[in-house]
Amino acid sequence: MKYRYIIIFIFLTHYVFAQRREVTLNNGSVIIGVVKTNNDSIVKVQTKDGTIWQYSKQDVKSIIEYDYVTYKNKIYSFVTGGIMPAQVFSSSLHIINGYRFNKHWQAGIGVGTENIANRGYLPLFLHGQFNFSKSASTPFISAMAGYAMSLSNNKDEWGVTAGVQIGINQFFSDHLGLSTSIGYRYGYFKEKNFNMWVGIPLLEYYTIREINRLELRIGLVFR
Repeated sequence: MKYRYIIIFIFLTHYVFAQRREVTLNNGSVIIGVVKTNNDSIVKVQTKDGTIWQYSKQDVKSIIEYDYVTYKNKIYSFVTGGIMPAQVFSSSLHIINGYRFNKHWQAGIGVGTENIANRGYLPLFLHGQFNFSKSASTPFISAMAGYAMSLSNNKDEWGVTAGVQIGINQFFSDHLGLSTSIGYRYGYFKEKNFNMWVGIPLLEYYTIREINRLELRIGLVFR
């Protein structure tokens, strides 16, 4: 039941924003803004500075959805926080920098810090994403996979991790958006342990921990 409320919260974090449009005139001019009026005689467009421009319908060649996904900058960054609910709570912070190839595909490299079952790891991973639309509210599916280095300074402790996410990017402007997602995370971790007697380690040994968890993420998109 608690997972249901968490999922509902993620998708309610996206506010409803007026969708911008690209209005192309017959003379080749392009106006980007919110279409306030569009009928058989006139088209009114409010631009970013608040100015409302009015045009005769006959002077308008086309009105199309504004492309938030591929606008100008091809470089993007994600900064997201995540939780993996379980009996032993896990959390993470990821920073991803990448390149947008077109309106659908993008890929990058990520780094971060994660607490898995009370052990710290520094993940280094590859990230790929497919965007389903080019609007301000963009559903997506993504995948990641990489290596997790232990923060215990023990080179014999390490892990590998991979996961998939579905979510929505909601852009506030050309350069800033909110990302929320839900998905699955797998992890394989080698951990060092000790048998103790009166506080003195008698025997060290290694255990293998595998995780299969629901993962929830929320953060910002920069470009």
